[in-house]
Amino acid sequence: MEIRLIATDMDGTFLADDKKAPTENIEALEECAARGIEIVPATGRTVRGIPDEIRSLPGVRYAITTNGAVVVDLKEDRILSTCRLSAELAVRIMTMARDSADDIMYDAYVEGVGCTTDYFYRNMERYISSPEVRALVQKTRQPVPDNIACVRDRGRDVDKINLFFRSEEARQRMRTALRAVPGILVTSSISNNLEINAEGADKGGALLRLAEYLGIRVCETMAFGDGENDLSMIKSAGIGVAMKNGEKIVREAADYVTGTNNEAGVAGAIRKLVLRTDMSAAADV
Repeated sequence: MEIRLIATDMDGTFLADDKKAPTENIEALEECAARGIEIVPATGRTVRGIPDEIRSLPGVRYAITTNGAVVVDLKEDRILSTCRLSAELAVRIMTMARDSADDIMYDAYVEGVGCTTDYFYRNMERYISSPEVRALVQKTRQPVPDNIACVRDRGRDVDKINLFFRSEEARQRMRTALRAVPGILVTSSISNNLEINAEGADKGGALLRLAEYLGIRVCETMAFGDGENDLSMIKSAGIGVAMKNGEKIVREAADYVTGTNNEAGVAGAIRKLVLRTDMSAAADV
């Protein structure tokens, strides 16, 4: 079946650990775009967090952002669909993090901008060990004196809440506590975080809505991912491809497993499954 849309996660998938896109990945997408294939970044990031080198690629017009909470037309700077948390619910979740006995960094994306407390912005190394991830977070956050008050006072729906933990035990305690909160979806993209979206906001659902909008059949879609927040997209796409460095549940759900993000695994799978120029790059699960 011809592939007409390729959706790819960014961190841990299309981007290497240094947060740069391998040249092979860029070249593979350029070849796909030349064939008229839609290239769709599908990320937990906001629009402003999508690297310029990816936004400027031919074939990149649409993006799935904040785990599917917001789908955008980048060319027209227009939102196509949203599925957001109410400000009231967001405040409730952030307050749970603030009042926890554990030391938790929490922030919220509101209208595409991360809203974080000054203390977290200045002390990010307490919660995020990777310099590359810290740089990304700082780039996409606006420090304020009190981000809970900021969300409450603005009264705007929230795209996504991010929580960062200093231990796995703390993360599991919060995941358990969040099970009592109705109307939310809890996932993770890295080993020490949780990401909270509105129920119904996931990459898989966003992919299906975008494909329908574009008149593309599900069987003509392909998706790449590595983390828990990619699982719905891997399951929903016509061909779901997991990275070798991906979580076990993602690899088990995928149709194919490709190389790691540091090995340009996205390019390898595209060349085997779409461009048909490399018959050894991806392996059946």
